[in-house]
Amino acid sequence: MNTNEKVFEVRTNRLGRFELYQNGKLVQKVCRTCGKVKLASEFPRNSHGHHRPDCRECFNKRQREYLREHKDWKVVYRQRDRARQFGAPDNYTLEDYLELKAFANGRCMISGKKTDKLQVDHVMTLSKKVLGSTKGNIILVCEEVNQAKRDMSLFEFLQSERSRGLVDREQLERTIRYLADANGMTPQEYLDFLYRAEELAKDIKEFFENENKAN
Repeated sequence: MNTNEKVFEVRTNRLGRFELYQNGKLVQKVCRTCGKVKLASEFPRNSHGHHRPDCRECFNKRQREYLREHKDWKVVYRQRDRARQFGAPDNYTLEDYLELKAFANGRCMISGKKTDKLQVDHVMTLSKKVLGSTKGNIILVCEEVNQAKRDMSLFEFLQSERSRGLVDREQLERTIRYLADANGMTPQEYLDFLYRAEELAKDIKEFFENENKAN
């Protein structure tokens, strides 16, 4: 037998994908994700030295998506944990947050300012213990708005001097429509809902203040 003869062999891996070997060495394989036949050199290796099932392009894309999703999960978990600490509702989900990010599209949901550093804020603050970290109570705002609003509800902020120069009426209306739609309400129903929540928060605060005085 000629030792220089090139012997090709087609094998099927455990994922059911074809792999081409030359003299026992992998030379080509099919990417699990894009389904394209690529050279073995285009597939990164794992910690054991084996070729990964995804080509380098697809692997890098999956890694970026994983890291981005992991970062988003941390945001959601933190907001839910904060709500629990106040004894407030905490049913916010990753899907809710991703939808919110898509709607905001890099713009503050109150000022309309374009920024790549949007911050999570609550329409009604967590300290009021009514709405908590829920789909209808979380928005994304720029740092200036977040710093100015601080411990105020959205209603309180809009009526205060702190909001001067930080509110874009059209953007605010879009935000109200989005939050209302996300909760199956009309904009007016959503505003009425927030108003009732504000009144409930005041009643709860007064109740505990009176309890403390009585004791």
